[in-house]
Amino acid sequence: MPLQHVEIRPQLSDRALRGPVVQLHVGDGSYVGLGTVELADGRPEDLALLGGRSLVRKLEDRVAHDSTLGGPLLEARLGPPTAPMDFVWIHTDRLISAPMSPDSIARRGRRPGDLRVVVRRPTKLPRTLGAPALFAASYGNVGSSIYYALGVTAAFALGLTPLALILAGGIFVTTALNYAEGTAAIPHAGGSSSFARRAFNDPIGFIVGWVQLLNYMATVSISAYFAISYLGVFGKYVPLFQLFKTSDIWHVSATVVLIVFLIAINIIGIQESSALNLGLALMDLVTQFALVILGIFLLLRINVVLNNLHWGVAPTWGNFLASISIAMVTYTGIETISNLSEEAKNPGRSVPRATYAVIVAVLFVAAFLPTIGLSVFPVHVDHGVYVTDLATKYKADPVAGIVMGFNQVSQTLAFWAGMWVGFLAFTILLIATNAGLIGISRLSYSLAGAEMLPRGFAALHPKFKTPYVSIVVFGALAALLVVPGILVGGKEIDLMSAVYSLAATFAFCSAHLSVMRLRFVEPELYRPYRMPFNIRFGRDSVPILSLVGALAIGTVFTQLLFQNISNSTWIYLGWLALGVLSWVAYQTYRKHPLWEPLEVPPPPDREIEHLPAEPLPQIARYKHGRRIPAHAAATPPHGRPHRRSWRVGWELYWKSHGNVRGALIVAVFAAVSGLAVGLDLSSYDPFGPGLGWSPGIVLVALIAAYLLNRGHLEQ
Repeated sequence: MPLQHVEIRPQLSDRALRGPVVQLHVGDGSYVGLGTVELADGRPEDLALLGGRSLVRKLEDRVAHDSTLGGPLLEARLGPPTAPMDFVWIHTDRLISAPMSPDSIARRGRRPGDLRVVVRRPTKLPRTLGAPALFAASYGNVGSSIYYALGVTAAFALGLTPLALILAGGIFVTTALNYAEGTAAIPHAGGSSSFARRAFNDPIGFIVGWVQLLNYMATVSISAYFAISYLGVFGKYVPLFQLFKTSDIWHVSATVVLIVFLIAINIIGIQESSALNLGLALMDLVTQFALVILGIFLLLRINVVLNNLHWGVAPTWGNFLASISIAMVTYTGIETISNLSEEAKNPGRSVPRATYAVIVAVLFVAAFLPTIGLSVFPVHVDHGVYVTDLATKYKADPVAGIVMGFNQVSQTLAFWAGMWVGFLAFTILLIATNAGLIGISRLSYSLAGAEMLPRGFAALHPKFKTPYVSIVVFGALAALLVVPGILVGGKEIDLMSAVYSLAATFAFCSAHLSVMRLRFVEPELYRPYRMPFNIRFGRDSVPILSLVGALAIGTVFTQLLFQNISNSTWIYLGWLALGVLSWVAYQTYRKHPLWEPLEVPPPPDREIEHLPAEPLPQIARYKHGRRIPAHAAATPPHGRPHRRSWRVGWELYWKSHGNVRGALIVAVFAAVSGLAVGLDLSSYDPFGPGLGWSPGIVLVALIAAYLLNRGHLEQ
């Protein structure tokens, strides 16, 4: 029956306060349904007497069911609920039952008398996607990246392009497995932003989400830009498409028109066909595999690939390290699985399986396709500078350039392969552009719904019921990111790629740290999948892949940040500053605090000692000559100073490690950090003098050490 029609029974709430642990779940519709109930003494008959009903039936496993008791307890303990819920009484010992649903969010309450709230978010979309569908959808986004990442990576890495993509692929493996664990445990859209909100607090989650918006905007701009580029394949037959290839103004204008068109489509709410998307993704996968296999047998020349290597010269080590970060563009779209997890049939199984399949397919293509490309377009000297046509002439459509190499074997094969690649690349990149806009709308709508952005961003169109404000604002900013291409020409590709890489590496690094922190904040969160290679630490374990991935990403992030490719650093920092100002202004307007304490884990299980209350001194029972109650006398004064959490943590650090050991740890960390910065600034640094990689590795190591030390102290 509806909540408002349920009678509140005081004896029910009293028993819940003093008895076993209570667990709350969301029900369906506006009705309350009670789940499994078992009293601490194992007698379900007591529940019938307690509730005053006769609807409790005893089962073979000594579990009772009643569909009328959730409302009274919920309203008695928490007030009128905002969502329909039901509750369960659980034995204080561990029950032998199915694990908690991955849709659940566990809160406090492991001791008798505690109230554990588990809010199971209702699924907005039906769970119909299995592992193959998740793989196809993710590869449709990740696989589309190779159509533009190959040329821009070759511009920095030259003959070391395959190695740069492989090293970036190693970072991608750690990031993908990290997302697999986080998404399987928290199958909701948002990706790294959701992880950060659960692991740390709302302000950090907002900053990560804000950077993710820049990530999506860069994805929209770069995908649309290269979609127009691949139309140049048909320039011989459509004169307008030839203008896109020869004129920067026409190219940028067409890109802006395409983005505006997709903005209108998303506002109207015409949903793309999932079957068509999956079909195109599978065709894309088959096409790329066919290109690799044909290229290995017909185009690959190992001697040419080896002659392309000019260690430390072409490229310089600094450019090579930057190229690893740029190569992260190849793996854009890894959060697709996270965004689709709400529609997965069984996220605990399908998400890891789809992730492993994406890893294998992407690494196979990323390792061989650039090697074949450098066989077709070897590195050579042009006006005293080492270049490759893959990064100059075919920078805007590198895969179309590679298939031109089939002219050495068969002109017919080269012609039809070029036509097919041009058509498929345009459609795949068009879908990737639309997916970026969908990601923008989902993320901004989610942030506005969580009151992190003004509610106007969550406003729905009165007719089409779409978040049109978010789509228009951030879609327009994505189009604005393309406009500099009118002035800088081909450098626009470097600008968009660098902006994406900065935003993506920041989001990936935060995801690594968040998943590691979640191991300690929510140790009992149901995790159907855990990353391999864990070390026992504190109340849980440390994922080694998260540490390695975070340190590697921090290294390439700051190298790219200080290199400031095409002024991308100023765009990134400006966007970050705008996000901080927006947060401060909006929270000040709402009169909410700007910062929140970091999330802490629940207290460990312990037995409760029933000791008599200590008597207060008689003098404390009098105030101004009047006798006052004992509980009022025990109330601490309101003027007591509040110590900040970082000071408490610092004091606990010294008490835990002792003065000698604590000072030794600080000294060793300071010495290693100073050595890294000194090497980075010296002339002996192979990546070039000046700050680059060292601030990233030092900062990430400091944050990781703080989180691990905090997790150890929170036992």
